Amino acid sequence: MLAHKPRERILIALAELVAKRGYPGTTVEHIVKRAVVSRSTFYELFSNREAALLALFDAAQKALAKGVAEAAKEADDWPSRVVAVLRTFLGYCSENPAVARTCLVEFVTVGSAAIARYEQSMEEIAPLFAGGRELAADPEELPEALEDMVVGSVVWLVHQRLLRGEAARIPDLLPTAVEIATSPYLGEHKAAALAAGL
Repeated sequence: MLAHKPRERILIALAELVAKRGYPGTTVEHIVKRAVVSRSTFYELFSNREAALLALFDAAQKALAKGVAEAAKEADDWPSRVVAVLRTFLGYCSENPAVARTCLVEFVTVGSAAIARYEQSMEEIAPLFAGGRELAADPEELPEALEDMVVGSVVWLVHQRLLRGEAARIPDLLPTAVEIATSPYLGEHKAAALAAGL
């Protein structure tokens, strides 16, 4: 493991184990053994296994949010911003497959606190797509929950690749994800042209 701090080693070990064994099949004993830390060190840092998992999710969300914000800032217009944000998201998931699988596939099986955290993170991402409403031919016809639907659709695409063990192919989803995310706002033809240019 490249990480040197016990907390980082625990989170990395947790992600790798949960991605491979699932959350129910991962114990504190598994985690401390893989992280090469003592049980006492684990419990000094986290009250229990779920607390560690929530910390992992928060760390991943923070890292991704930083990357997304930087990518969005460099884009000139809304379509370019969508492309940049989706490219960043897909790249992060591909480069961190254990974290992505733990956070997008296994996390929602943990319990109510995890589900609430997951839903909150999805709600925070949705406004990134709402700028497209200004470009829509008839914004009032767009469903109120459209952005939630867009985020859910893109996450589902990644979810399926992770389930099939195809993390390396996640960046290939960019044209499809861009078309899904922009077509409700730009129309099918413009969205297809944008996706085709990637």
